[in-house]
Amino acid sequence: MKIVIFVGGHGTRLWPISRKSFPKPFVPLVKGKSFFQMTYARYRKEYSPEDIFISTEDIYVHYVRRQVPEVPRNNIIAEPERKDILAACGLATAIVNKYYPGETVLISWAKHLIARESVFLNAVIAAGEFAEKSGLIVSVDSKPEFPSVHNGWVKLGKTLDEINGFKIVEIEKHIEKPKLPLAQKLFKEGGYLINTGYRVWKTDLMLGYYKQFQPAMYEGLMKIVDSWGTSKQESVLIKEYHNFKKDSIEYGIFEKLPSKVRATIAADMGWEDIGISWETFYRSLITPKQKTIIEGGVDTQFIDSENNLIIGPKGKMVGVIGLSNIAVVDTTDGLLVCRLDQTQQVKDLYEKLEHYFKEYTE
Repeated sequence: MKIVIFVGGHGTRLWPISRKSFPKPFVPLVKGKSFFQMTYARYRKEYSPEDIFISTEDIYVHYVRRQVPEVPRNNIIAEPERKDILAACGLATAIVNKYYPGETVLISWAKHLIARESVFLNAVIAAGEFAEKSGLIVSVDSKPEFPSVHNGWVKLGKTLDEINGFKIVEIEKHIEKPKLPLAQKLFKEGGYLINTGYRVWKTDLMLGYYKQFQPAMYEGLMKIVDSWGTSKQESVLIKEYHNFKKDSIEYGIFEKLPSKVRATIAADMGWEDIGISWETFYRSLITPKQKTIIEGGVDTQFIDSENNLIIGPKGKMVGVIGLSNIAVVDTTDGLLVCRLDQTQQVKDLYEKLEHYFKEYTE
């Protein structure tokens, strides 16, 4: 099995650390390591550099090569321009299939923290085995801990198999980012998992779904594959990729698939999507003994303050008096001070800054 790590995005929810020119997966936020480096190191426990592919935008390739230099250059799949995940997954699937026809691949992301990595990796291996023998798309998902409106939900059906202690369960229905009342209803009912985005599929079968449901994109992908590795690779890639529509793979493929071609594994892996907001980042790092999180090397002093997130550079002092449950994120050209339970509004703030103060976002 091969691993494809998707890394990039604009990271607008984690301003001022993350911005278009330096998106969140590449920022060294946790003990001097980036989410991307942590993700790559996780897979290196089971897979060689030759088995790990990186999908990113062309403008971020230099970050990839700097942070994980051992990955072969041919394993870096660079989008010539930013599209949505439907196009990015199609390109990565097509290129891996060119090198390894009919290979099983794991689609992975570089914005998550996983506390129990061995559980996750064993679940990935089980998903790969079942996808290989069944041809189904197999997810590795997480039990909901709260009624999330930021993620998709999948409804569990009948058990199909069991591999290495992991039950493979049919997905009956996928609900993408429900509104809060529906999320609360699903959470109360039970029988659902949070869609983490980790999926294993066979490259040839997935390309067949592109051909069936996205025929124009499929034709473009085949032209790119035919030119890959030749003198025409760059020109064909730029031309064809520009014509691809922006859409998510959930809407572009998965909503159109019959339920019986998808399955999932519930993995108690301690999964956290820290890219949602500074609050989720904070909550993913706190422990019963440590409720104030300090990153970046900044010095701090507190009076009557607790349960805070402080991020800043070395050589800086941040003092907090009489405030709790806040985020203070300091950079050379931007400062965010916000209640932790309001950090989902950082994306709205970013949009205002992007309009009026472009230098703060790029």
